[in-house]
Amino acid sequence: MKTLMTAVALTFASFTSLAASVSFPESIDVTGVNGKSQFSNHQIELTKGDNLIELKYYDIFEANADDSGAWVKSQPLYLLMNADNQDQYQAFTPKIDTEEEAYDFIENPVLTLTNTAGKEKEVALLTHHQLMAKLLFAKQ
Repeated sequence: MKTLMTAVALTFASFTSLAASVSFPESIDVTGVNGKSQFSNHQIELTKGDNLIELKYYDIFEANADDSGAWVKSQPLYLLMNADNQDQYQAFTPKIDTEEEAYDFIENPVLTLTNTAGKEKEVALLTHHQLMAKLLFAKQ
């Protein structure tokens, strides 16, 4: 019986390791995946096929000498991602060192996705309005 349970556990572990996943930097929080709420998570497993990932960008920048800092936060942003294989992806924002660069990123949110083979592709994140428009026009 113990051997059977070990075999089942190993089989399950091998299936979960075959799932595609994506990791995000600390400044990006995953708040939802495929309509399910998920909070404060920077690495997620993807289901086979199309995935909708809800994200928020946030970071703090020195505002003045009293170290109070200025938070820069985005509204929800959306990443449409297809996971037909078992690739492990790492998402990167462009270099953001200043508050101004953070606001530039929020205005034009583009991530670079890199898979384990080192292949990179840039993907634009969508605002809520852009996502709704994309869904509306996809039906036509």
